[in-house]
Order: sequence, then structure tokens, then C-alpha cells
Amino acid sequence: MKDLKKFDEDEQIIGTPRYETFQQMCREAGLFAIKEAKDKGLPITYVENDEIIKEYPDGRIEFLGKVKPKVKVSKSVYTIK
Repeated sequence: MKDLKKFDEDEQIIGTPRYETFQQMCREAGLFAIKEAKDKGLPITYVENDEIIKEYPDGRIEFLGKVKPKVKVSKSVYTIK
């Protein structure tokens, strides 16, 4: 029987950088997706402040609407007797 080598993700995904945090990995994935969309001539949609914006490859910007402001939720504890 051959010696089974321990799975090493760095060897499986060649050329992929390692990230220190999940947040860092997600940020890089988002930036990559934006670049890919722009390279393919597709618009990107994002939220800035409270506005939903669609940006086209030609630089044109379309206002789509507003998002509702965040609602603050206060913590409550209930005791059942």
C-alpha cells in the first residue's frame, strides 16, 4: 500500500495566496469579482452611504434607490417562571 500523503490545501490550489482572516479572503474575492465584471463589460451594483448605485463600464452611474437605515435593537432578557 502506498503512503498516503496528508492533504495540504496549499499544494492543491497552486498559485492561490493564503489569507490571515476570513474577512480578508472575502474582501479579496469581492475585489476580484468587481474586476472580472468590469473586464467583461458588465455593470456593478453597490451601496454607498444609503444609496443603491449601478455603475456601468462607460462610467455612467444610475441611482436605483435607497436602503432603509439600520435599526438599533436593544438587548432584552426575559425570565419565564
